[in-house]
Amino acid sequence: MIDDLTADRLEDCARLFVRTFSAPPWHEEWTEADAAQRLGDLLATPRSAGVCAVADDGAVVGFVLGHRERVGPEDHLLVKEMCVAPDRQREGWGSRLLAALEDRLPDVEHWYLLTMRDGPAAAFYEAHGFRPAQRIGVYVRP
Repeated sequence: MIDDLTADRLEDCARLFVRTFSAPPWHEEWTEADAAQRLGDLLATPRSAGVCAVADDGAVVGFVLGHRERVGPEDHLLVKEMCVAPDRQREGWGSRLLAALEDRLPDVEHWYLLTMRDGPAAAFYEAHGFRPAQRIGVYVRP
């Protein structure tokens, strides 16, 4: 089942976030408190939109969360976080999450996100119509 991502699901999403992004290929260091803070902040962002995937046993197995940004006369969607439980990947959950969010935002034509270049997530997003930006680079400091 795909459902709207609401505050009552944040604790489950934070646990999933930590489990997913501490695993390969990400190897990131997150605590559940830090993940809950990040996801709570994102959910509280004006014009945020998100959905979560819930398995038959009630476990959250994935989510996608972002927010609308006005660009000229139209909205774009910045996808800030998306993950599917490592043991549930390649079961179609990610595809269903993107489709469900798209259904909830029929007026948003342009979506964008940041992810590891040439990683498995990049291949997933490209299979769903995303492509590397031609004119925009990401600059970081330090």
